[in-house]
Amino acid sequence: MSLASVNVLAVIVAALVAFIANFIWFGPLKMYTRWAAALRQPADHVPGSGLSTPVLFGLTFASLVIESLVIALVMFGVCDDPSVVNGLGIGLLLGVGIAAMPSLGHRLFAGQGFKVWIYEVGADVLVAGVMGVVIAALG
Repeated sequence: MSLASVNVLAVIVAALVAFIANFIWFGPLKMYTRWAAALRQPADHVPGSGLSTPVLFGLTFASLVIESLVIALVMFGVCDDPSVVNGLGIGLLLGVGIAAMPSLGHRLFAGQGFKVWIYEVGADVLVAGVMGVVIAALG
């Protein structure tokens, strides 16, 4: 598959769905408080402090678009016509193998521990799988 043949709409929709999934995962009622506690952040810590909101969310969304594009290129490079099951499997495989595994060493060497890693990469693996499903469904 060439870059020119990528379904741009599928890539953008997958990134948007991933953005929403991350929002739910790290929302105040889900993992954020546990993640912040594992990082030993003060209760009044504001995530992304030092960056303006548009820059913070803009860069986050841009990174998800790039991740979605890579998943699409790999998926259609491996499968001619992937099903949503293939999309899920490829997304999860890339999420675990490419996103989660390198991050483990980073968290451990930074002294942040296994819990921080689980909270962070749980979202990464989840959204990679979701992206794979969306991209396969929209082709």
